[in-house]
Amino acid sequence: MKVTSFGEVLWDDFPSGKVLGGAPLNVIVRMQSLGADVSIISRYGNDEDGKELLRQIESKNVNTDLLQICDECPTSLVKVTLDKSGSASYEIVYPCAWDRIRVEEAALQRVAESDAFIFGSLAARDEISRATLDKLIEKAKFKIFDVNLRKPHYDTYRLLETMKKVDMVKLNDDELYELSEIYGSPYHSVEQNISFLANLTGVKVLCVTLGSHGAALYKDGQLYRHSGFRVKVADTVGSGDSFLGGLTYKLLNNADPQEAITFACALGALVASRHGATPEISLEEIIEFMNPA
Repeated sequence: MKVTSFGEVLWDDFPSGKVLGGAPLNVIVRMQSLGADVSIISRYGNDEDGKELLRQIESKNVNTDLLQICDECPTSLVKVTLDKSGSASYEIVYPCAWDRIRVEEAALQRVAESDAFIFGSLAARDEISRATLDKLIEKAKFKIFDVNLRKPHYDTYRLLETMKKVDMVKLNDDELYELSEIYGSPYHSVEQNISFLANLTGVKVLCVTLGSHGAALYKDGQLYRHSGFRVKVADTVGSGDSFLGGLTYKLLNNADPQEAITFACALGALVASRHGATPEISLEEIIEFMNPA
């Protein structure tokens, strides 16, 4: 299984210190731990933060051949604030190195060869990275759009146009309600708004995470649900990214959709029970968590 992602690589700056992050990176770090051949297309600054970022990404066995060095902008540093329940809010500086990702032939080729191409909405905030992303989307076989609404870094018209181009969309319940209202949905329930957004965009696979209440997966006209797993939350940073990594891994292996969403919910819950976006979790540990003795 070959998977490539595009977008932000950064340092999450917690009160306790800096941690490697960025949704496109978190997703493929998790997929690498499940056995996928992974690579990321991004850009980091020509600075000390950039050198350490590269070293840490390499240590996670992610292919870094498509990472670019940026001389004009610094490595991204995002200030993270956690509330009492462990939910995070982010202060994202603009511009930074990943706003300047350039088109490279090697990246176009890698995306064309990949079983899945995963990208988010955040890295499309700047016209340079946005133009690069558009060219990569044209090459991809199976396009997965991870919606990450971070005000003020998105444009709702572009989000809709992007959803119309892809094969799979993942978002959380707050994002589902916000976008459904903007696009004119008259509905109130998660299920109704999933159907509304799927019909509006024509996307075949649409997944909505529901926090501690699990997730809903729309695939080829059918809706699947899982009510989630109960854990003591350490922090929620990266849990949605690991959820998407687990879901993608299962769907690419042609798993039954119900099995796929159950696996993804278990993985997301395990990540939320630990600190940091990409704690080490083995496949055996996930299976044991799903099937307690």
